Amino acid sequence: MLLSRYKDIPMTKSVVKKKSSNPMLFLIKAYAVLIVLGTILLKCPFSLEKDLSVIDAFFTATSAVCVTGLSVIDIGTVLSPTGLWILAALIQIGGLGIMTFSTAILLLSGIRPGFNQQALFKSGFTSQDDIEPKKILIAILPFTFVIEGLGTTALFTQFDHLPMDQRILYSVFHSISAFCNAGFSPFANSLCDYQFNHVVNIVTMLMVVAGGIGFLSMSEIKNLFDFHTRTIQKISLHTKIILLTTAIISIVELLFVLFLEWNGALAGLDFGEKLISGLFISFSSRTAGFNTFDMLTLRETTIIIIIISMFIGASPGSCGGGIKTSTAAVIAILGFNRLLGREKTQVLNRTIPEETVSKSVRIFIVYIVLSLVGTLILLLTEYPGASAGSSESHLLYVFFEVTSALSTCGLSLGLTPELSSFGRIFICIFMFVGRMGALLLISAVVKKRETGAWYAEEDIMVG
Repeated sequence: MLLSRYKDIPMTKSVVKKKSSNPMLFLIKAYAVLIVLGTILLKCPFSLEKDLSVIDAFFTATSAVCVTGLSVIDIGTVLSPTGLWILAALIQIGGLGIMTFSTAILLLSGIRPGFNQQALFKSGFTSQDDIEPKKILIAILPFTFVIEGLGTTALFTQFDHLPMDQRILYSVFHSISAFCNAGFSPFANSLCDYQFNHVVNIVTMLMVVAGGIGFLSMSEIKNLFDFHTRTIQKISLHTKIILLTTAIISIVELLFVLFLEWNGALAGLDFGEKLISGLFISFSSRTAGFNTFDMLTLRETTIIIIIISMFIGASPGSCGGGIKTSTAAVIAILGFNRLLGREKTQVLNRTIPEETVSKSVRIFIVYIVLSLVGTLILLLTEYPGASAGSSESHLLYVFFEVTSALSTCGLSLGLTPELSSFGRIFICIFMFVGRMGALLLISAVVKKRETGAWYAEEDIMVG
């Protein structure tokens, strides 16, 4: 009787429709909204010294929010001082993450973030679920602003040839751009005029490393020595792998650059100048995007080394992109263990969980596929009539630009400003994918399906 009484009452949408519980969609929408807002602000008259098309404003905003650094305009001449301050703000928000600022605003307002927001925020900085967001913010924000403040002060002493207001702006802008691994510079030739300025080089490299090594690793390094007990604290396997991988990649790339360019792009320089130039490109090429000499003077072999470095990128929980140093390390460790016939992935007297290994392999495969597909698409759309026998080879240029966008590095061989409208939008998509993370985007639209049934096994020949 009770059921029959209410059987004709229509069900409301709130009963039928289930609310989406995937926080990844919120994050994607938030970044998209920020890019649109940035586009509108950069298109306003107070942000411009010269005319700027909507597509170019969208490209610049996307590159800033995704902390990439690729640009189709000379931001130092097209954007006004106000426009540069807006661009710096977009880089800062994009570098630290929208969830960082939204969580900070909620906590300052006395509002506790929801469970999904907390989980999403913490996943960007740590793998530990028992750490309160407030503690993470206390560790991240002061550290960021102190490092950027010190960088601004150091750069301010070197930009003494600029007017005072421009000197302050450029010092703050480069400091934010370096720490967030964006690579944007108001100077038309990036930092080429400071190729042999040791202060600018060293400060920029240190800030790039600080912003690209990951906040979890930086926190462990900062607390490595306990002054109360006067003991050295243990660091996690994560931080050990990050530090070792970062050091190995940087040293190997430095040696390759010096060997390949000793009588090439670095010819005519003394040993100290060659060393500082090689060091800068080895630190900057992984994700920062600054350069101190013309990239077009490099040999093709060196360019390929830089592409590999960009593909690897920075470390998890940092401002940088790429597949991440830890992912590359896990892939290498997996291969080494398999060659030795081990079923488990072991390193430094520890076994890496299979779930982590599987995720690393998926990331590696997805980025490889995206890089190749992106290169093919741009070759077809930008150079449809080019042949293999033509005097100019476009493959390396396109592959370099696609990898730079996907890894949010920002280094360029000069191709980006020459792209068509479609090419620019396509690169924007790749910058967005690189900032969000390919697996994050996939998990946001694809529902995970678990099944307890498998097909029968049948072996095949390999090798």
